[in-house]
Amino acid sequence: MVAGNINSFNDIRPLAGRILRWQVRIALVVAGAAGLLGGRSAGLSALAGGAIGVIANLYMTLKALKPAATPGGALGRIYMGQLVKVAITVGLFMAAARVRGLSWPALLIGYLSTLIVFWWVPFRAGSTDSGGH
Repeated sequence: MVAGNINSFNDIRPLAGRILRWQVRIALVVAGAAGLLGGRSAGLSALAGGAIGVIANLYMTLKALKPAATPGGALGRIYMGQLVKVAITVGLFMAAARVRGLSWPALLIGYLSTLIVFWWVPFRAGSTDSGGH
């Protein structure tokens, strides 16, 4: 049973990398689309929103994947990582709010696109692992 848990933990690293790569891709696509549809301000705002999502998730990923001596230590690391991830997100949104000419709808769409990817990639990976397409 322990070996299964270790293998599961090792399997999470490629998935975490895939999530981050897809978040960057989607953030760039959304920013490009926003720029084409709404102009430079919308494109940069969407890019900033995507960057907020990617930066916060990158921190959480790096924190959560560090080895821990005990399961309790690992859980504590995940809780602390999530708390700091939220603080990073709030702080970056507060910094964005100070930017003149910011398009809030584009910023939020850029950010939300990274959240959707965060849930979609593992869901998709799970459905392909179980034989579904």
